[in-house]
Amino acid sequence: MEKQFFMVYAEGQGAPTYKHENEQAASKEAERLAEKLGVNTTVLQAVKMVAPKDITKRVKTYADACAVLGIEPMNETVLAKLGFTKDEIAYRKLKTIAEALNEGWRPDWANSNEYKYWPWFVYNPAHAGFSYASTNYAASYTTATVGSRLCYKTRELATYAGRQFEGLYNDFLLIKK
Repeated sequence: MEKQFFMVYAEGQGAPTYKHENEQAASKEAERLAEKLGVNTTVLQAVKMVAPKDITKRVKTYADACAVLGIEPMNETVLAKLGFTKDEIAYRKLKTIAEALNEGWRPDWANSNEYKYWPWFVYNPAHAGFSYASTNYAASYTTATVGSRLCYKTRELATYAGRQFEGLYNDFLLIKK
């Protein structure tokens, strides 16, 4: 069940006032406006709240991503006391953000025909931390790239995430002194 809220409309004044959490607060506001403006006012109960369809309009912060997923944000203070580092907390936030922005899409790593996108960053080499590593001409060969949990279903979402959450990506990818 969606949470109820109430709006006050004053005749001839255009859009309703901000939403109220309960009917008593809305009624009080309606009485105040009726007296102040000298017009009839109406308390409207919201039947349904409509969110924008574009996920980038709904997810502007980590807290927004949590709200979209219906989960509580992490308690960073507790995590820090438990020994989680800034990059670990940033990674957990970015996983939540990616899940929200992808709206249920999960990459199929068995399907090489399915495109998967991630933000691409260019860092100043004098200040860069780990973002890509490769070894060659040794007893073994190893390579590491961007984690799969941080990929997106479209190029636009990857670009949006990289720009909107640049600070979190910096906290995750860069070693800070």
